[in-house]
Amino acid sequence: MNDYFQSKASLQSKKDRTRAAIIDSAINIIAKKGFQKSSIQEMAKNAGIANGTFYNHYKDRKSIFEDVANLIAIELVKVIEEDEVKTKKPAQKLINSTKQFIKRSVQVPEWGLIFLEAADFSVRLEKDISKFLIKDIKSGIRDKSFLVKYDDFLVEQIMIIVLHSISHQLENGINKQITDKTINTILRVLNYKK
Repeated sequence: MNDYFQSKASLQSKKDRTRAAIIDSAINIIAKKGFQKSSIQEMAKNAGIANGTFYNHYKDRKSIFEDVANLIAIELVKVIEEDEVKTKKPAQKLINSTKQFIKRSVQVPEWGLIFLEAADFSVRLEKDISKFLIKDIKSGIRDKSFLVKYDDFLVEQIMIIVLHSISHQLENGINKQITDKTINTILRVLNYKK
């Protein structure tokens, strides 16, 4: 996945291809070193461009990090959106989408690492990722599958459980049993009734 965004931009303009190279480079550098230890110079060198070219696309490290995190979130959410259309029951939607989200985050470790780091920085990212979770929880409460009262703290708790599952699997390897335990924990938090 080192050139994921470049391969998507291969038929686009030179400006778009350069931007995609910067994004892929930033993903690689940030995943290896973390946001705080990553430099624009490393990202530019890894992308095969001059520092000035970087600044034609981004104003600073924070702006590239936010863009990278949001693009990864979009890619992760695409899988969820596809499943949302196919599944009718809110509880099953939540189960399927959470499994897919965790699976995709750990299958592409660079994305998972950046997502974990970005979760601390970006409120917008959290809203983008949790929009389906919120929708499924509210639907499950309406159809009495989830016997809880909705509030933002409930969503935050579930997001922390998901983040922990991703973190654990990135450190220890992909483990379907951990994902299943994560789902079961979330269903207990939601007081799921079949």
